[in-house]
Amino acid sequence: MSPVVLEKIRRLEKYIEMGSGPEIWIDSVLSKLIDSERERLRTTERKLRGQLREFERTYSMDSESFYERFERGQLGDEMDYFDWAATVEMVRNLRDRLLLLNLEG
Repeated sequence: MSPVVLEKIRRLEKYIEMGSGPEIWIDSVLSKLIDSERERLRTTERKLRGQLREFERTYSMDSESFYERFERGQLGDEMDYFDWAATVEMVRNLRDRLLLLNLEG
């Protein structure tokens, strides 16, 4: 994250801690931001899952089995395997981010 964005977050955090601002608008803005990011991540995840399905069809193997075998070095060095593994990792990363954004708090 850029230093400029981090500084804005720090200033907003201090502002909220002061208790002098209307929390309703802050909550509303943050909720909209989180909802927007969730939708962006879901859209990206759908595209990546489509890519995984294509790999699975091409190689007649599900992605989890592939990834386990790839990590153990049992499949070789085809470029498609590296692309497939990277796609599996990106989907996992997106799932982790979505889980974090879905936490109530």
